[in-house]
Amino acid sequence: KLLTDLYYFTRYFYNKQTGNKFVRGEHFKILSDVLEKVYTQEITRLIINIPPRFGKTELAVVNFIAKGLMINPKAKFIHTSYSDSLALENSNKVRDLVKSDAFQEVCNIKIKTDTDSKAKWYTEDGGGVYATSSGGAITGFGAGIVGYDGFGGAIIIDDPIKPDDARSAQVRDKVNNKFETTIRNRVNSRKTPIIII
Repeated sequence: KLLTDLYYFTRYFYNKQTGNKFVRGEHFKILSDVLEKVYTQEITRLIINIPPRFGKTELAVVNFIAKGLMINPKAKFIHTSYSDSLALENSNKVRDLVKSDAFQEVCNIKIKTDTDSKAKWYTEDGGGVYATSSGGAITGFGAGIVGYDGFGGAIIIDDPIKPDDARSAQVRDKVNNKFETTIRNRVNSRKTPIIII
């Protein structure tokens, strides 16, 4: 069930890590069902619009990436946000979840010790996560797997622009240009999903 239901996956590991029950909400189930279609490649481009503090990052970044690595330890993810520290914090949460005893009990994925940083880390199978700000450099890393037909990773952009800058046409243009010229070109396959939150 962990491999087929992101909602269950999230609730299961949240309970294991915190000792608390994950707050249930109909929007979590709906969002989980949509994200499952990303894993099965029914959806390759997805925009998620939900208000702040509704658990989008927990579900669509942290648990989505961790479950993606459980599905395929070779999967490669790029995660960006307007804030470098937020992207690194999310990467760290994913890494901590994958390394947790609870995760290791059901899926023996090891993280390479020589690449075990918040910004970039790899599994021993060749998958991994590259995290940076939306304006940061993305070099030497692509999302997805070249020539692979199954799920091989994704680009996940969580809050590409600061709320305070959302009204600035100049900042919006800069972020959109970065997406068009850099981020969108970091896919290793045309089937690599791109998710914008």
